[in-house]
Amino acid sequence: MSEITKNELVRIIKAHDAQGAYYLYGNDEYNIQKLKNALVESVVDAGSQELNLHSFEGRSDIGEIIEACEALPVFAEKMCVTVRDFDIDSVRPAADKLKELYAEIEALPDTTVLIFFTQNTDICAGKKAPTDKNKKLVELIKKHGTVLKADTPTASDAAKEITAVCRDNGCEIDRKAAELIFMRTAGDMGLAVNEAEKLCAYANGRKITADDVLLLTPEQDDTKVYALTDAIAANDLNKAIAVYNKLIDNRTDPVYLLYVITGSINDIYRARAALDSGHSVNDVSADFGYPKILSFRVSNAFKSAGRTNTAHMRHCMEILLKADLAIKTGAGAPETILESAVIQMLEGRNRR
Repeated sequence: MSEITKNELVRIIKAHDAQGAYYLYGNDEYNIQKLKNALVESVVDAGSQELNLHSFEGRSDIGEIIEACEALPVFAEKMCVTVRDFDIDSVRPAADKLKELYAEIEALPDTTVLIFFTQNTDICAGKKAPTDKNKKLVELIKKHGTVLKADTPTASDAAKEITAVCRDNGCEIDRKAAELIFMRTAGDMGLAVNEAEKLCAYANGRKITADDVLLLTPEQDDTKVYALTDAIAANDLNKAIAVYNKLIDNRTDPVYLLYVITGSINDIYRARAALDSGHSVNDVSADFGYPKILSFRVSNAFKSAGRTNTAHMRHCMEILLKADLAIKTGAGAPETILESAVIQMLEGRNRR
């Protein structure tokens, strides 16, 4: 069998042709959950799920998972077994039990569909591919079953999904408005779909515009953080403080804020270094392993990098490192330490 695309899995689901083992993983939690549910429903109808659907967590006993896989369907052609968040790095199953699971996957009964899927875990540990321990299971299922990696869609693909959601709710939406929903929800398709449905209720059948999105869809903290770091790069004190105050007014955790700000400043630092050495957005994406779906982050970083210099970005990273250490060692209130770091980053530009 093989690794397939989302559209190919949708075709399998519509044809009720699911068979063998599946592994659905990636950072698009919304579509993983949606596809998993649809896959289950294509195998076991709602009326017989109590008898023919067996659901397990990653830390469940492997022997029980194998026993469920070997069970026969009740008054149905097939039965389904699902296993959520089986991250081998965190679950740490016994080696002999893992071998038994691998053997079961290789000889899975024709009447059983086994689905591994991620929801609250990252089997890639922030990288593009699964970790070494998880890779063995993924590759085994790729050989004997089907694997789908579902990453956050591009803005263009997300706009198509959002347009379809609006259409299902009796509304039209222009492409720019759909992409704006995606951007304001920081690439979270679950949030984007919720916002689209809310906008459909508001529009009451008329076409949804970008003005509607700006009125009703709040920016997520990650989006505001980009505005903050862009203002820091441009040395725009008034804008930076205004955005920072909005984040604090929203009661955003300062420790989380420091984490996201550091990531965004690091993006700009890399972009500035790339500009200085004649490299492109694609070069940075490839060299630092940014997934395709995060290309907008690199593009945004290049825009901000044009308004700063390498020395300033290096200084900002040093300030953030000290702030991180100060928070972790309890040197003061996190809010105070973070605010001081933001001001220092703005002051540092003037000294360079």
